[in-house]
Amino acid sequence: CSRGYGTAFTAPAMFHAMDQLGVAQYLTRLGLALQEPGALDAGKKDWLENAAWQPLRRHVENTLVLLDPFEVFVAQNLALDGLLFPLIYTHFVDDHLALQGGTAVSMLTAFMPEWHTESARWIDAVVKAAAAESEANRTLISGWYQTYVDQAQAALAPVAELALGARGAEVLQAVRTDLDARARKAGLAF
Repeated sequence: CSRGYGTAFTAPAMFHAMDQLGVAQYLTRLGLALQEPGALDAGKKDWLENAAWQPLRRHVENTLVLLDPFEVFVAQNLALDGLLFPLIYTHFVDDHLALQGGTAVSMLTAFMPEWHTESARWIDAVVKAAAAESEANRTLISGWYQTYVDQAQAALAPVAELALGARGAEVLQAVRTDLDARARKAGLAF
């Protein structure tokens, strides 16, 4: 939002950012409700030090310093969130954790994949409109998508393994296949 121009792009992007902030705050409160406050400190320590989280941390930090607002949009909202939300909320929370006795977590986070589905329609519409503007746009955005989805998939691989064990790589690839189909439907070519 800070680097964007034009209210048609920046206003919905700000609403989207506020929704993401709300999801983060909700997860924090959920963590506090399920465990002691020390769980947040442990999570922060893992984010900063655990080897499994470092590729994702590095990828997120790298996207935070991109200068082109639409490149950031593609990297974060389409590529990373397009892999992360289905991987975590559908395959880990709903399919894996719920079977391990975590049904309450699944119920408490049910709105997050629903929100992601709704926001994905907006993201896809923005990408589709920008890609349809010109062949140069389509080529540029398709290249960004390919670069950042590859990076996001690599960054999420250790997290998928941590969450789903030996099935992690297979599930992440299935999520990637679905996201690639979504990107093609939005007009990207790769």
